[in-house]
Amino acid sequence: MRRLMLAQWLPPAFVAGAEGLIVAYAGERHFAPGRYAVLMGCLPVGMLVGDLLVGRLLRPPTRERLVVPLIALMGLPLVGFAAEPGVGVSSCLLLLCGFGFASGLGLQRPFLDALPPDGQGQAFGLLGSGSMTLQGVGPACFGAVAAGIGTGDAIVLAGGAAALTAGWILTWHTPTSPVPVP
Repeated sequence: MRRLMLAQWLPPAFVAGAEGLIVAYAGERHFAPGRYAVLMGCLPVGMLVGDLLVGRLLRPPTRERLVVPLIALMGLPLVGFAAEPGVGVSSCLLLLCGFGFASGLGLQRPFLDALPPDGQGQAFGLLGSGSMTLQGVGPACFGAVAAGIGTGDAIVLAGGAAALTAGWILTWHTPTSPVPVP
């Protein structure tokens, strides 16, 4: 259960850390002021599209099999910021990153299955609280990192951390096989 919580906490926290640096990155790259809003909107739009497509088009066992690739998709596009992309490429990278948030759909059923029935409410409360807390801590941590290594490099580091988390999850996450219907 702890690993399933960390799998749902860490990648979004790393991405939130990177997202917190987008305005500073755009300023350093001298993007037009209106472009900041476009960049800030790309990640949530990617999240919406990812959740809709994965949630509506894929069955739960397929969602569970795609957890690791989707978490990798949260981080790897951010590594693309190492090339110091312009507005268009940055927008595409953030859209792809947002799409990876659909990984949470593949972790919900295994998380629920791992819980005792009498502790489900508390566990989901802890999951939500931990997620909000770490998504608040992520920008503070990566902001401090950016002060030392630069905004673009901090975004790359956040993406690498999310991708490494996908590798860690790969070592223990085994999607459940569907239960046959009699």
